[in-house]
Amino acid sequence: MKAILNLVILIITISCSSIYAQDWAKVNPEMNIILSDTTLLRATIATIEPGAKSQLHTHPASFFYALTDCNLKVYYADGETETMEIKAGEYGYGSPEKPHQTENIGKKTVKFLLVELKEHPYTK
Repeated sequence: MKAILNLVILIITISCSSIYAQDWAKVNPEMNIILSDTTLLRATIATIEPGAKSQLHTHPASFFYALTDCNLKVYYADGETETMEIKAGEYGYGSPEKPHQTENIGKKTVKFLLVELKEHPYTK
């Protein structure tokens, strides 16, 4: 009985962590070049090819700087969607972001600098 209870706890733990704490760089390594990874922040160059869609992930509070024009569609796990057109040179800051997938709906490769602040993670 104890083994079954431990198995149930393990499954719940894995399920919760995979739904709520997916690390962008770990679930989408082919889309990231990590420039710096410290205890405080991680800076990456994110690259999303035309038609490519990321795996489900979250972000801590972060800053982005668009290196190219970006035409993206974001699919949130709760069913919401958002389309973004960002011009090269535009930038922004965001609070921790809920689980989502990002798709490049444009015809050109998208590149942006993403600086994630590890001290401000996404939490449900």
